[in-house]
Amino acid sequence: MNVERLHRILKDLDHLIKTEKIVTLLQQVRDHLQNQVSQPNQPAHQTNLVSALNKLYETLANSEYNNYSPSWKEIIEEISENVLFGIPLKKEIKEILSSNAITPAKALEDIKSIFNNLQAFQTATKSTLTGFKTLGIEEEDLEQGECELGYTIPRNYVENKLSELKNEIGELNFILNNISEAVTGEKQEYKVKTISSSDFLLYVIIGLQVADVLSKATERILNHYKQILEIKVLRNQLKEKGVPASKTKSIETHANGMMRDEIKAIAKEVIAEHYEGENGRKNELENGLIISLNKLANRIDKGFNVEIRVESLPEPEEEEESTAEYEAKSELINSIKESSRKIEFIDTGGESILKLSEKKQ
Repeated sequence: MNVERLHRILKDLDHLIKTEKIVTLLQQVRDHLQNQVSQPNQPAHQTNLVSALNKLYETLANSEYNNYSPSWKEIIEEISENVLFGIPLKKEIKEILSSNAITPAKALEDIKSIFNNLQAFQTATKSTLTGFKTLGIEEEDLEQGECELGYTIPRNYVENKLSELKNEIGELNFILNNISEAVTGEKQEYKVKTISSSDFLLYVIIGLQVADVLSKATERILNHYKQILEIKVLRNQLKEKGVPASKTKSIETHANGMMRDEIKAIAKEVIAEHYEGENGRKNELENGLIISLNKLANRIDKGFNVEIRVESLPEPEEEEESTAEYEAKSELINSIKESSRKIEFIDTGGESILKLSEKKQ
């Protein structure tokens, strides 16, 4: 992973632990549970425990961790063994208490373990951040109002070949340019911020309008793909049982038809909402969008991942009134945040099923 990005993630995570007071809230749950185990006949201990749990659950349900990008969560999982945050931690605690309702002493043991692990992680995070500062390692960050696309290219897909990686970067450029021309009227030059991860994870700076369209399109493709994934699993199971490919062809055709129809609908909506150019170019751009989204869907099916992160604008000065441009940008950023939160990494597994056309119609 990229050390500057790790610095950024740890700094955010350290701030989250402090501001959300997770350690303190968890400590209160531990202490009240300890009191209940030691003095089970005291009803006040149960009341205090319920109150402490409600506060902790509310904090975890609304935790900023839940809005972290998939790759950020992936990195946190890699470096924080046995430590959870946000909704996953809430689910873990609920599971411990419900499965040990009759044996609260066992629940207490598990809660203590969670608390100790979190406390140790917080200490390690502080030490690492101090080390980064001492070594002069900067944190990787976005400028206010800046947007970043994270695009994961699996190593096995390009077979670690530089030429194949170059081709896939070219395909990404093709996808972004078609979206850009449709929504802004022109192609752009995209700046690569970093390349990292065990797979090839590119972080590319993109414009807000392009990001808004791409995040919404990706969200819709992923929602549709979740349905297709069930079909894919069924198709692969039939193949494993020796069913000839000719017999499963209709399943593949149905799955591809579902995605093809959705992508055509997305392309039409994007053009209708954004394109203001000549009619002669309109059909070409719509076709280009369809090809671009076909490429994206095919690659998601093969294990590629997409994520989008955007930084909010600074609050306007008190003496200044928000301009129309500021309001428009803020609205766009909020729209990107809303759809990007719904983009997730999917374990696609097995032989791919999507074979959407990537050539001009």
